[in-house]
Amino acid sequence: MSALALALVLLCSATIMVAPAAADVESHSFPVFNVTTTESLWVATNMSIVMPAALLFMPEQPLPEVNVSEGFLLLPKRIDVWRAGAGALPTREASFNTSFTVESSAPPVSFVLLLDRFPTLNNPLGLRGANDSWTGAAPNATDGLTAVEVGTVRSYAPESPNVGLNVTITPNGTAAPGRRAVWVEYNAVKHLLRVYVAAGGEPRPARALLDARLSLAGQGTTQTALVGFFAARVRDIFLGVRDWDLMVDRLNTNGKKKGTSWWVILIAVLGSVAATAAIISLVVCSFVSRRRARDMEPKQ
Repeated sequence: MSALALALVLLCSATIMVAPAAADVESHSFPVFNVTTTESLWVATNMSIVMPAALLFMPEQPLPEVNVSEGFLLLPKRIDVWRAGAGALPTREASFNTSFTVESSAPPVSFVLLLDRFPTLNNPLGLRGANDSWTGAAPNATDGLTAVEVGTVRSYAPESPNVGLNVTITPNGTAAPGRRAVWVEYNAVKHLLRVYVAAGGEPRPARALLDARLSLAGQGTTQTALVGFFAARVRDIFLGVRDWDLMVDRLNTNGKKKGTSWWVILIAVLGSVAATAAIISLVVCSFVSRRRARDMEPKQ
């Protein structure tokens, strides 16, 4: 079997293996963040973008400044937020729910929904934006265990000072030690965001700690978005956040499911190094084959 045929077989097998069980829901799960699980995640700071985030766990510590910089830990695949209908106006919106736990002694950490692109590097305003970029009163609540605040992302200022979604969780370090469980649920039909908080190991409460009326569709968001966490130091996410689960509606386009690029599937199957070599080999083989074919053509 030729190398190309073998690669095609692997690609077809991978396509079958990565097909989601539910056609209308996309899910992600990360019990912990370590060198293995962060192979599929990205880190973005005001100075750099690290892909994959697992590089920050290497013993050599090639990028020590990133761990102590404020930044995002993000899924590499953008999630659906809304779809446009007639007149380019939003007509369909995705609901989502996510849950995670944070250590009671951990610094504040934010669950964030960004735009469909990274913030501009070297922004003089930083990832937090200007102090006056948020002019409204941010919904907030506390239950003695945790303080919750809902607002926007300011990392795209000054061009887009208030975009996306920012749910900041600040554990009360003086309360009972242990982890805090957090659930963030967005109902696109009701345009309602609910945040629930409980002590680690307890079920989700029947009543939300915070209810916020908002719409993620249209102004302030893009049709797809990068999603993950933000902290004053990237390592605060690695050390403080556990048990992250995310489920979000998949908005089909013309009845078709969003696909995954063939090279992404190949990397997932063969591993990054092997996949890169395989892709380069296929490109080289294709180039050589075409060159040989041209050389064999009759000369005029």
